[in-house]
Amino acid sequence: MKKILLFTMLLFVYVATAQVSVKKSSISTSGGTMTSGSHEVIFTVGETNIQEMDTSNTHLSEGFIGPDIAGALGITDYGTLSGISVYPNPVKDNFNLSLPQSGTYEVYLYNLQGKQILYRQVHGTQQNFNISRLTSAGYMLIVIDRDNKLKKSFKIIKE
Repeated sequence: MKKILLFTMLLFVYVATAQVSVKKSSISTSGGTMTSGSHEVIFTVGETNIQEMDTSNTHLSEGFIGPDIAGALGITDYGTLSGISVYPNPVKDNFNLSLPQSGTYEVYLYNLQGKQILYRQVHGTQQNFNISRLTSAGYMLIVIDRDNKLKKSFKIIKE
């Protein structure tokens, strides 16, 4: 009994003095939010999160919806790279990649199972890719400008 009381007191002291900001986020295919008075219920398929306490420096909740781990892990969010075109699509043997400005870009091609098929560093504004050796299927093309922290992805159909 003394251990439970001690644990409860230590937990209360920790919660009362914690200076942690937790953002609510969820990866789900379905769900929503319901509010009744001062209570808010956030739900996803199979999970429920009930907000219990929210003060200026503390947020306690139950459930799966957790913090924004990208910020905690130091992962940089990339913006959208605009002005890119890929043609022709669907592709028989070759496709062209037209970039908005001269620079260094990383180009990745993945199959639909997530396996990297191609990697190329591109310099300039035009690049031709020969994919005649690939089987007819769908592919994901990702272009990254690491200097400006921008990226763009395309679905490529190989005939």
